[in-house]
Amino acid sequence: MNRRLPIVLAALTFAALFATQAGVGFVRDEGYYFEAARSYEQWVALLLRAPAAALRETGRYWSVNFEHPGLAKLLFALSHLVFTTWLGWLPDALAWRLPAFAIAALLTYWLAVLGSQRSRAAAVLAPALFWCAEGTFFHGHLACFDVPICALTAGVGVAWARAIGILDSSTPSSTSTPSSTATSTSTRTSTRVCLAFLFGCALAVKHNAWLLPPVLLVHALLLPSPLRRRALRTLPWLLLGPLVLFATWPLLWHEPLRHLSDWISFHTHHVHYAWYYLGRELRAPPFPIFYPLVLLALVLPLPQVALFAAASAKLLWDFAHRTLSALRLLELGLAGAAILPFLVRTTPIFGGIKHWLAFLALLAPEAAHLLVRAADLVQDAGLPRARGLAVGAAAALLPGLWQIAHVHPYGTSAYAELAGGIPGAASLGMQRQYWSNNVTAVLPWLNEHVPRGARVFFHEVNFESYRAYQQAGLLRADIQYAAGPWDAQYAALQWHREFRDREPETWNAFGTKTPAAGLYLDETPQVVVYARPGLPGAP
Repeated sequence: MNRRLPIVLAALTFAALFATQAGVGFVRDEGYYFEAARSYEQWVALLLRAPAAALRETGRYWSVNFEHPGLAKLLFALSHLVFTTWLGWLPDALAWRLPAFAIAALLTYWLAVLGSQRSRAAAVLAPALFWCAEGTFFHGHLACFDVPICALTAGVGVAWARAIGILDSSTPSSTSTPSSTATSTSTRTSTRVCLAFLFGCALAVKHNAWLLPPVLLVHALLLPSPLRRRALRTLPWLLLGPLVLFATWPLLWHEPLRHLSDWISFHTHHVHYAWYYLGRELRAPPFPIFYPLVLLALVLPLPQVALFAAASAKLLWDFAHRTLSALRLLELGLAGAAILPFLVRTTPIFGGIKHWLAFLALLAPEAAHLLVRAADLVQDAGLPRARGLAVGAAAALLPGLWQIAHVHPYGTSAYAELAGGIPGAASLGMQRQYWSNNVTAVLPWLNEHVPRGARVFFHEVNFESYRAYQQAGLLRADIQYAAGPWDAQYAALQWHREFRDREPETWNAFGTKTPAAGLYLDETPQVVVYARPGLPGAP
């Protein structure tokens, strides 16, 4: 395989995300991460100006968003410092999001590497199958942690496979000479250092990384004897990973045990947000055991559902019959670890599919291989292989590309064929959207109609995201943030089942039930704007 192919595909991913980011609104978490990045950037500036003071004041700047490690937010901060504060090349939000695009490109690179172990076509199709759906494509734009931890899960898998010798090496050698032995030793050490570094990066991005060492241990124990010994000798290198976590999270530099305890406690006692699922409001455990799988089936385009399901079945079948290669066994283990915590019925399930994106990513190489094998079968039937592969790829990817073109940038609202699209999902009683990104659709209307200094109730838009919209020039600076409809002249309500009282509350406060504007996707209400009678734009 051309080793430049994964790099080319990664560059295309970065370009696609960069070109389509403008309309993507700020999800709730991004508002907090933007605030954290602002604070971390101030610390970096202090570090450059007065290092001793910066080392003393880590708690002051790094306590913002203490519940997540620092690496991703530090990258957001450094990007903003360089491209906005210093160079003035990029607007604020784009600078914060730029590292997310780069990490998404790395995910493409690693998926292409895994796919290349099957064929050149699988190297192209593996990342394409992952990204060609609005539910995944949307998340690639966000300055959040879900795609980064997904990418680093794949990256740790690739690094582990290289370190134990089950992935094609870039330095093959069939002779045993002193120089080649030294090279082999050096290569083995460098791959292990790379593994430790990437695992440390995963730890420094999100707590999902806690599951990676158990997966690699089980994988090592299931390998044949020679590989098992090599893998067990490689495992201790993971102990270097926490050094990366410590180095990139200055909050730990003072009172590390207390801050580590706070981090762990936050996630072991995480709040359960209400969620709408098949007509039920899920507010607390136990949750439906198959919720993650059902949601994937409803959100992803049908061809991807079929291919990912077939990939899961094939990997499990071959595992049961002991015919899995070591690399495919690793992919199965990493994919399983990404989804299993959400099948135990007590793990918080809010946020759509974003928490188990690595499940899809690690199944993508196998799904791509099955698509290529289908083209081979078509060739046996007399159709040229290239034509069969082109037809198969088009059938697999075009529905997802259409979904992106049709729904983007409102990715949290995307549903596909098995749900009956967005209207069908609403009829099924599914969550229509989450957080606050869809409000971008009504900001132009508000900018045009709201009088100067008027107050707007931005339902489900936190204050940090509201500020980010103003800073980005998407919302007029004079429009004020209201705490509720009783305190506002206008209200932008997001349709959420758990907040169904908000609309009658607004009717009572405003004295009208007639919307002034709104976002309707395939005639399904997403965001509805109300104006007090007599104000500009009021019906």
